[in-house]
Amino acid sequence: MAEEIQNENIPTEESANMMNVASKRVHFKVHLTIFIVINAIIWALWFTLFSAIVTSEAISSAILKVFICVTVVWFLLVILHYYIAFKWNKTFVENELNKIRKQRKKQLQEIEKIKAKIAETKAQHQTEQAQ
Repeated sequence: MAEEIQNENIPTEESANMMNVASKRVHFKVHLTIFIVINAIIWALWFTLFSAIVTSEAISSAILKVFICVTVVWFLLVILHYYIAFKWNKTFVENELNKIRKQRKKQLQEIEKIKAKIAETKAQHQTEQAQ
């Protein structure tokens, strides 16, 4: 698959970036599938077994609260994972790449300044020797 992306005349950096985004999206889809399956099992068990087996109202209420809490917290995590995989990922990567490019540009400018100073110093040294 990576070869297919690289064969489309896409730069290697962008190809790697695309693979990273695709990987994060696939991980989200797996996470969502697991969330749905596990919660379906939990709630099916609650409605079929636990509510019939547990006779104490207090224990039944506590178990129900735990199931609700787990479902709600996990659902919030799935939503967060969605935003990270689909919405924020591109923005974060682009911002980081822009920072790196700016840093690299500054480094290259500093290197050019140093080269100019070296060339200037060499020229001064040669003129001093010539005199």
